[in-house]
Amino acid sequence: MEYGLFDYATAPRIFLQRTGSGPLHMAWDTNILVDYLQYGKAIWGDGDLEIEDPEYASQVEAVGRIMDPLFCFWDIRIHLSNEILNDAKRELSIERRSGRERALERFARALMFADWSEESDEGDDLENECSQEPLFEEEALTQPVSPIRQSLSAALPDGHDRILVTEAVERGMHVFLTRDQGVLRTAALADRLGLLIVSPVEFLQLFEESGLSALQFPVPDLARISKVIEALEFD
Repeated sequence: MEYGLFDYATAPRIFLQRTGSGPLHMAWDTNILVDYLQYGKAIWGDGDLEIEDPEYASQVEAVGRIMDPLFCFWDIRIHLSNEILNDAKRELSIERRSGRERALERFARALMFADWSEESDEGDDLENECSQEPLFEEEALTQPVSPIRQSLSAALPDGHDRILVTEAVERGMHVFLTRDQGVLRTAALADRLGLLIVSPVEFLQLFEESGLSALQFPVPDLARISKVIEALEFD
């Protein structure tokens, strides 16, 4: 097995009966992205999250464990669409934290393996730089929408979440990570379309139940790790 890749058949509850091998493609909901930008420095630095709600704290801690050690040792591709980038900016603006907006832009570039330079930090071309190609043949887009997809769309909360989950299905994502209860309630329908909708805590549980080792490989990919950490350096 090539370094970092998954044998899909060894984790059927995560990859939903897929076969073959490759990376794990994971889409994040806006709430996960905003949590990571807010608490990422504490996550990587083993600092105190200072979150009073224990249930919320456990979810944020789980995001931290997905990033370290899972993201460090496995080929997990975190996908941020233009829709989520724009929505996250709106959420961050409410907090009036321009530093976090800057972190968002840098984090997106790090995840997309785009060129990294101080000169491009302003993010004017962020949407163009971070757009990604679908993971499936484009002809699939022209196929009629199945009844299951129609049912999933109707069951999802109206608006932004519906767009993000629909896009995750269309792009062939394996996992959609969210804390939103309205989205989580649609997990059974999404399973039938090959998309696992889970909270961070639930994902970790499935990973552990699959028997996969978090430290499966000798050393982490230090270059990709350094970029996602550097993205969180803001005043």
